[in-house]
Amino acid sequence: MKLSALIALAAATVTLASPTAVSLERSMKVTREAGNAIALAPCVECPCEGFTGKCTCVPNGCCCT
Repeated sequence: MKLSALIALAAATVTLASPTAVSLERSMKVTREAGNAIALAPCVECPCEGFTGKCTCVPNGCCCT
């Protein structure tokens, strides 16, 4: 039992300490860089009042253009 707990702890430690290698379905917005290159930039979700309410713009937010 101690061995399985130790293995689970080691796996959790590696998982939490590792940088993300795959997308976590983060919100991204398309930006254009110099030379007309398209780049995806991460953005912050804007707070909204429910599903149909007005969204409030925040710095570096996805709803801000």
